[in-house]
Amino acid sequence: MTGARPATALLTPLVAFGGAVVGVLVLFFGQSALAPYLAGGPGAACTQPDCALGVGIWLIVGGFLAVCLAFVSGVVVALRRGAAPGTVRRGLVVSACCVLAYLVESIVLWVLF
Repeated sequence: MTGARPATALLTPLVAFGGAVVGVLVLFFGQSALAPYLAGGPGAACTQPDCALGVGIWLIVGGFLAVCLAFVSGVVVALRRGAAPGTVRRGLVVSACCVLAYLVESIVLWVLF
């Protein structure tokens, strides 16, 4: 039974990392598709996220930081809680919080720029 304990403890950060990667990619490519409308509409002079003072660059940096934060938070949660039941659920909660933070950052960036 002691051999299964580290394997289940790894489950929380892996689920948090995987969920955050999927969530960030969905939001990033969704925003890339909506960029012409978010950057001023079809008649605007510049309809790319990079023209809006680097929104595209900040979205990439924010996505990378959200994924890193999800993995580190997953490791911290796994170390504090140990290999207890509900490790997948805790990983999903961590990834949902990090994706929500990325969504809030995206909204703030599009409103400011």
